[in-house]
Amino acid sequence: MAILESDINEGNVKEPIKFPGTKEERREARARRRLERKPTEPAEDFSPAPFIEPDELQPHYEPLQPVVDEPRKEKRSAVRRRLQISWTYLSFMLMVAIPGAATGLYYFFIASPQYVIETQFSVRGSSQASMSSFGLSGLFGSSTQSSDSYIVASYIDSIQLVRDIKEQLGIDLRQYYAKNNVDFWYRIDPNMPLEKFTDYWQDMVEVSFNSTTGNTTLYIYGFSADDTKAIADAVLKVSETLVNDLSEKNRQQMTMVASKQVDRSEERLKKVRIETQKLRAEQQIVDPTIAVKGNAELTQKTEGLLQDVKNRYDTLLQSGIGPDSPQARVLRRQAKTYEDTLATLKGDISESDNNGKKKKGQNASIAEITNKFEELTVEDKFATQAYTTSLAAFETALAEAQKQERYFATFVAPMRPEIALYPKRLLDTFIAFLVLCAVWMISQFLYRSFRDHAI
Repeated sequence: MAILESDINEGNVKEPIKFPGTKEERREARARRRLERKPTEPAEDFSPAPFIEPDELQPHYEPLQPVVDEPRKEKRSAVRRRLQISWTYLSFMLMVAIPGAATGLYYFFIASPQYVIETQFSVRGSSQASMSSFGLSGLFGSSTQSSDSYIVASYIDSIQLVRDIKEQLGIDLRQYYAKNNVDFWYRIDPNMPLEKFTDYWQDMVEVSFNSTTGNTTLYIYGFSADDTKAIADAVLKVSETLVNDLSEKNRQQMTMVASKQVDRSEERLKKVRIETQKLRAEQQIVDPTIAVKGNAELTQKTEGLLQDVKNRYDTLLQSGIGPDSPQARVLRRQAKTYEDTLATLKGDISESDNNGKKKKGQNASIAEITNKFEELTVEDKFATQAYTTSLAAFETALAEAQKQERYFATFVAPMRPEIALYPKRLLDTFIAFLVLCAVWMISQFLYRSFRDHAI
């Protein structure tokens, strides 16, 4: 909006006074000021608008319409449109065309062919769970075979496999991926640390376990048919060794406790037998029960003879023969002999000698020897029974260990590949182009959203 300022006294017309108008008018004013500040462009001609005489009857001034330079406005709009088209084209070239062309160049002319070997194996045992025969083993969690299969799958992706192949087979897996036939993107340094090579190795191997069938599928990627076959054979070899070691350790762990019990029982039995033999050697008695029985019989017989001599001696005295007669003296000597014999026999049975002192060593009584033999006999029976029980437990543990034995079964053997399956050059290039286009479109959407909402 513009209103003329007139000087009634002097009668001349000055520059029109401009006031802020609509949003479009303010935008045009800012654009005009920017053009005026450019030194290369000629100054615009802002001549004063023609003076409009006021109406004689009405003492006010009519507003004038703003003067708009339509060609300049169209020129600025055209420049803005050209700039927008140029930025879109430039971003498309930088984000889609050039990277897509580089990707296609790599896949078609630089990327090395990759060979793939598929092999399938399983970790089995000589016996399965009781419910597996009914097909219900999956309802009760994973079996021991499943646990071993998971262990093998994790082992293939670990650094331990790379070390075991190098230590057991003398093969360094890094040499297969450091050859000249491998492109620059996949070629590695042959002296790369094993920790870094493990990350690379996990990209070149793919292992998956099927919990339903219990089978493990292994894919090996290489850049030569012979190299890929050699890598697959080495991986299966060390994996089989791992399963055998796990089975052996499991069997040893199960039989270790039973074996220790057998050793303790055997040592106890040996100790009892040695003490028994030592006692027999000291007392010169094989079986004290036989000696006791013979001693008892001899004592009984001697007592009978002594009683017979006494009866004869009494009969002789009653017949009128004096005690000093030769026959009486003979009978008294016989009685004395029998009494001494009985005292000796009874002293052997008792724990003290004829003087009332306790016997020791070889002079020990038959009763004491018998007690020791009985104690050793009872202990021998318990030791023998414990040894027999421990042997039975050991045999049972061995049988259970044999049932828990695991073995590595390869039912899809690795075969030398005939052709390279990867890379799929056209498909990979097309996928890369689609991804680049998606990224470019998202970036354009974000850019235009920020620009439209900018203050």
